[in-house]
Amino acid sequence: MYRLVVLLALAVLSLAQYRDSPQTAAILSEQRYLAGDGTFGAAYSQEDGVEFKEESDVNGNRHGSYSYVDPSGQRRTVTYTAGKDGFRASGAHLPVAPAPVAPQPQYQPQPQYNPPSQYQPQHQYNPPPQPQYNPQPQYNPQPQYNPQPQYNYQPQQNSIPQYNPTTPPPHRFFPPGKLNLNRTPDGFSYSFNKS
Repeated sequence: MYRLVVLLALAVLSLAQYRDSPQTAAILSEQRYLAGDGTFGAAYSQEDGVEFKEESDVNGNRHGSYSYVDPSGQRRTVTYTAGKDGFRASGAHLPVAPAPVAPQPQYQPQPQYNPPSQYQPQHQYNPPPQPQYNPQPQYNPQPQYNPQPQYNYQPQQNSIPQYNPTTPPPHRFFPPGKLNLNRTPDGFSYSFNKS
């Protein structure tokens, strides 16, 4: 119990002291999984206080949250759902829309513009007769055959260009921490914890 309290105090102290650029914030932990039924999830936390967690269900709906420390030092958390009903987010710092008010009709058409209750056609419509179309045969001459000269393309023997690399070959990089990857026939799980 004592170790947990000390570890938690050190984590809070390190978050309060982080002042570097957000682009250089190290990842403290990360987890991802994909299950055979189509569900998946991801979570990570960074040393600058950013935390993220998201999971999906078999219907493709997503549920998640993210939090960060704003410039005033307050932790801001947003929880959300996304799916067939759209995207819905909530958080203590997010503005709330006012309750919708049912619209009241403000326009009343004048009686002379209202359609009559029973419509009786006054005249019967008779379309005019259509003229008959008699196409005349057209003379279509056949094109003359003009043979084209034949070209024989012969590729050069050494047509593969040689390129010199402009970047050095990558060196092996092992992040400081514990990396764990488990595979299954229909999914995987991945976790990383910085030491």
